[in-house]
Amino acid sequence: MIQLKRGDPVMKFWDREKEADDLKKHIKSEPNAILFVYGPKSSGKSTLLYQVVKKLSKRKWFAQKYDVYWYDLRGKMISSYKDVVDIFFRTEDTEAGRFISSVEREVNIGLPVFARFKVKTALKNEFYSKLADPFEYMEAVLRKSRKKHIVVFDELQKLKEVYINGENQRPVVKELFNFFVRLTKVLHLSHVIVMSSDTFFIEEVYCDSTLKNTSRYYLVDFFDDETAYNILVSEGIDKKTANEIVSKSGGVPWILEEILESDKPLETLKELYDEFLSKMYEAIRNREDLKALLKRAASGENLYYADEEIDKVKELAEKEILFYDPINRVVKFQTRLDELAAKELFENASR
Repeated sequence: MIQLKRGDPVMKFWDREKEADDLKKHIKSEPNAILFVYGPKSSGKSTLLYQVVKKLSKRKWFAQKYDVYWYDLRGKMISSYKDVVDIFFRTEDTEAGRFISSVEREVNIGLPVFARFKVKTALKNEFYSKLADPFEYMEAVLRKSRKKHIVVFDELQKLKEVYINGENQRPVVKELFNFFVRLTKVLHLSHVIVMSSDTFFIEEVYCDSTLKNTSRYYLVDFFDDETAYNILVSEGIDKKTANEIVSKSGGVPWILEEILESDKPLETLKELYDEFLSKMYEAIRNREDLKALLKRAASGENLYYADEEIDKVKELAEKEILFYDPINRVVKFQTRLDELAAKELFENASR
């Protein structure tokens, strides 16, 4: 039985010319707003930005003009303010008691980027105890540079339950956003790009009045059918098989990759479909409220509802069955396989 899996920042990249051009234009422009890049899980957000920055970093003008800071929070255990400080800062004192460098350049996910700021142990301890402001220190370091900066956060929502002064006191995310607004809108010192597959987190940001005029939102969705078809054909799948695959799976990058890695693409598609069907059955078993919501979705009904319905949408989104787009006010199935599985469940139930 195939286990559902998701792509990572270095999964196979198929060209997204329009999206890549849009991001390049944003990077080349004067920093003036936080850019939130959002979309369904495994739609290729990280891969897209990774490729854009990778290609730009090979150009002499880019290296002369920009520094890149990339923070990937996926897979990290972050439960305290101390953990957050550790994300940004590393201690390394010389024998003479001075900094080797104000920032540390590392090779991170294959890109020449800055990862963590170097500080003396004593200063880092002051950050831990809140006697010094880490954001002020980072701003000072960035201001010393003659370059512009690009700061990337992947899955920033992992910090939303972390507080600076104990439970429910000064959320770290709020302080970070204030810092981001200062870097972009106020100082025009740095681009800040925040990527997230948690669209309910995006909605919280979108509805925050203090961020209304300081943020932009960019959707990275799955490939359209034509692009998915062309990918399959270009990778050696015959046209008839490619049409059948696309009609049933759409353009989900990780599904396309799974199928292309198989010697029997249609059999792999069937196994994946069975997994989606099983996942959906488990999600709605003994849950008449979720079942009723999905039944309406399977019938083609628009699923954007008032607040009393959104909790159900959120639950199904967390189970990766529905996708909620708060910017365009749309609720839809996460993938076409989810949609086909729902239709089969409810068609069988009505017989």
